Amino acid sequence: MRTLLRVVLGTVAVALLCGCASTVTYKQQFVGIEEKLRTHDYTTALAQIEASKNVCYKQKDQVLYYLDVGMLSHFDGRWQESNTLLSHAEDAIAAAYTRSVSRATASVMLNDNTLEYAGEDYENIYLNVFKALNYVRLESFDDALVEVRRIGNKLNVIEDRYGRLAQGYNRSEHRGKRFQQGHSQFYDSALARYISMILYRADGKWDDARIDRDRIKEVWKKSSHIYTFRMPSLDDVLLPPPEGQAKLNVISFFGRSPDKLARTLYIHTEPRSITITATQQVSYQNRQIKALEVIPWAGKDPLPVGTQLKFQVPYMKFRGSRVGKINLLLDGREIKRFNTIESMDGVAADAFKVSEGLIYLKTLTRAVAKGVARAQTVAE
Repeated sequence: MRTLLRVVLGTVAVALLCGCASTVTYKQQFVGIEEKLRTHDYTTALAQIEASKNVCYKQKDQVLYYLDVGMLSHFDGRWQESNTLLSHAEDAIAAAYTRSVSRATASVMLNDNTLEYAGEDYENIYLNVFKALNYVRLESFDDALVEVRRIGNKLNVIEDRYGRLAQGYNRSEHRGKRFQQGHSQFYDSALARYISMILYRADGKWDDARIDRDRIKEVWKKSSHIYTFRMPSLDDVLLPPPEGQAKLNVISFFGRSPDKLARTLYIHTEPRSITITATQQVSYQNRQIKALEVIPWAGKDPLPVGTQLKFQVPYMKFRGSRVGKINLLLDGREIKRFNTIESMDGVAADAFKVSEGLIYLKTLTRAVAKGVARAQTVAE
């Protein structure tokens, strides 16, 4: 029989801030949350988020709400409730993407803050990891494997999804430069493969487990810019335990999720081109202007030469962690030191590259079009 005596996946949250909380206007619901997470007071943290639902989460923020309460429910040991909430988040992300493709041409001119939050790609990927862990705790291993497979499916279509958005943006009459999505080098998740390997081992499917082990090794080769740390030894993972004993596999999550902040850029119009600049802090009292890009403009200049505009684009700020190492203690004695198998920060950064260029050009196009409209109004 498959029981938790054969495979135990424990999740130890050292300090994980759930959700991105980056594009929503309200953030007061998170005041004091990190301290509650550090002390493992998930019940109080969950109550705080739920109490702010009608105040801090608008209709366009339902993905964020479901991610926040779904993750907190996981760490609070509410496995089934967490899966229900994370499934709602997953469905809302898919629906938001479908709507974004259908209105891509028009959305070039819409402020992103007025659009519904569709989740970051890394959030969409990792929610399936936590759903899989929930199913493990519910002793539903087949369902856990389904969630792991969904991660691979999502990774396979990320660039295609943004390619469709780019096609829609390129149909806009306001386009000044061709939209093209970025590229990701994150083809597989070592964490997802590790969970899958453990589940196959518990089910006695040794060939499938070995395939996952070999795939983990491939990940380090194909995505070395993400997996910059030493690969953990997997030599003994597939060895059966001694008679009458069981293997204990513990997965620990630590650190804080990245925040998405706004970076201010400036547009300077010149004959047949526009220059994008940013200010750079050189010293406490000295800021330097740095030219980022010169964009040629075919035909008539969109704005009078010498016009200056500003716009803001998002960037990810990685907050790091003060955790130096994690040890597993038994009766006060260290029996194992944890090895890193995945950097969620690294995955988040790589996934963001796929959409970053589209966001930049969309915001730039909108800023120029607004400047043109304003100039025409003044001329009239």
